[in-house]
Amino acid sequence: MCPVTAVLINFRDAERTCRCVRSILREQVDRVLVWDNSEDAGHSAACVQQVFLGDLRVQIEVSSRNLGFAAGANSAIESALREQPDNWILLINNDATLREGALSRMAQVLVDQPQTQLISPGISHAGVVSGPLFYHRWTGLQFHRPMPGSFAFPTGCCLLMAPERIALPLFDEAFFMYGEDVALGARLKAVAHMPEVLVDHEGSASSGLGSRFYEERLVAAHCLLARVLARNAAERCAMLLVRLPVLLARAALRSLRFRSLLPMRALYGGVLIAVGRDPLRPPVCAASGTRATSQRLP
Repeated sequence: MCPVTAVLINFRDAERTCRCVRSILREQVDRVLVWDNSEDAGHSAACVQQVFLGDLRVQIEVSSRNLGFAAGANSAIESALREQPDNWILLINNDATLREGALSRMAQVLVDQPQTQLISPGISHAGVVSGPLFYHRWTGLQFHRPMPGSFAFPTGCCLLMAPERIALPLFDEAFFMYGEDVALGARLKAVAHMPEVLVDHEGSASSGLGSRFYEERLVAAHCLLARVLARNAAERCAMLLVRLPVLLARAALRSLRFRSLLPMRALYGGVLIAVGRDPLRPPVCAASGTRATSQRLP
């Protein structure tokens, strides 16, 4: 099999990142690149660096600002491939860990199936085993089995890809967090979903399940996906009209569940994010470009 570079995003969570990196190193990867999105003056990155000091397989790159998951992952993959362009890429959440033998099992599928672009393994989300998920184009509902009008997508929690078989960048950077994996599933045509559970995932550790950030970003993702999945402007408008009642019902149910109006309020915030009023994306002049600068820790 090809040598593998593992890539993960750290956001102010050195403990989980270190646990994830340890599980990766057990799998005999060629290299681990930790892309630090923390925007905390390098504090989190320094904590990770201290743990793996002297291990030349682990490299840490600190972004000057928080790029979000999609752009952060794209930047990290780009950086990794500049140095080792022939390596395959393992992308994994920092709150996930690989089970023993996971990498070799995934890599063997890429070897045996040269047309396959990407491997998505079975994942245990806080003890609940999840196989491939299916996204309904019109309603935005997700299912655990194929439904009319739905398509399978690989979860961004963990995937192994052969970059030479994929048009990069991997993710659509319109998504700050959530939704980018669905958009990827709609774009790629050769994804292998493995039924075997190879990854343990804590789930929403960095974003906070039920938090304002989580609720707003989920709403924004579903609105942005209408743009990505629609074939024309008329279909995009129709998709949004179908999705809005679904999102309203979802927010009402979650407000009852959590006994809080936060999910209802998040509807408005999520729509604002989707139309471009995102407080986490500062205006960038055309001359300076969209990329943040990054610094490799020695």
